[in-house]
Amino acid sequence: MMMMAAGCSQSVPTGSVGIWHNRFTGYISKSVAHPGFHITLIHGIIPVDTTQTMAEVQNMHPRDEHGVQMKAVTVVVQYSLIPNRVPLFYRETKQIQVEPHTDYYTVGLRILEHSAIPYAVQIATEKSTPQKIAAHLDAYAHRIRAVLNQRLHNLYPHVDPYIINSVTVPTFDLPSSIQQQVNAKAGFQAELQTIQAAEIVQTQKRKLASLKASVQADALAAAAKASGLTPEQIVAWEKARALYALSHQSAGPVSRVVMTKSN
Repeated sequence: MMMMAAGCSQSVPTGSVGIWHNRFTGYISKSVAHPGFHITLIHGIIPVDTTQTMAEVQNMHPRDEHGVQMKAVTVVVQYSLIPNRVPLFYRETKQIQVEPHTDYYTVGLRILEHSAIPYAVQIATEKSTPQKIAAHLDAYAHRIRAVLNQRLHNLYPHVDPYIINSVTVPTFDLPSSIQQQVNAKAGFQAELQTIQAAEIVQTQKRKLASLKASVQADALAAAAKASGLTPEQIVAWEKARALYALSHQSAGPVSRVVMTKSN
C-alpha cells in the first residue's frame, strides 16, 4: 500500500510550481501545484523553477538612429516568474525547457533569447547613437528593459509571467569609424584635463607667491615699527648681512658691515 502511495505522488520543490497535465489526454490545467507532495493518479506534474533565471544573447548587430550597425552586442537578462501565471503561459505557448547548467525547468526562455531580447535591443538602439550608448551604458540597459517589458506584455496579455529583474550589457563593439572618433575624443579630453591641471598648478603658484609677498610686506612693516628703521634701511641691512655671510664663507678678506640708526 505504501509502495502504491509512493508511486502515485510527486514532489514540487521549494522555489518552483507544478503544471498539472493529464497523462492520457495531455490536458493542461490552469491551476498551480504549489511546493510540497501531491497525489498523482491520472495527472502528472511538471515542476517549473520560478526563482531567478538568466537569459543571455550574444553577437547581436542592431542599428542606431542613423543606420550605423553596432557589432557583437551582448545582453544578459535576469528574470523570475509569477507562480500563478506559469500554467496559463504554458497552455498558450508550450514553451518549456531546461535552464542552462541546471536540472530545473523554466518557461519562456527560448522566447526571450530568440525573439523578445533581440527585438528590445534593436528598438533601444535605434533611438540612440553608439557614442551616447558608450557614454551612458546604464541608460541603454534601462531602455532595453523597458522595451522588453512592454513587448512581453503586448505578446502575452494577462498571462505574461515574466519579472525582469535586471538587464546588463557586458560587451559591445563600436563600428571602426565610431571607435576612432571615441578614441580621439578620449585623447582630447585627457589632454584637456592635463592642461587644466597645469593651469590649476600655475594659479596655485601665483596665489602662493602673492601670499608670500604679503607676508613679507607685513613682516617688514612690523620690523620697521619695532626698530625705528625705515623699510628701506631694513632691506639694505638684510642685504648687507647676506653679503657678510657670503664673504665669511669665502677665502677672501672679511669686512664687517654695521647698520646704525640714522638721526
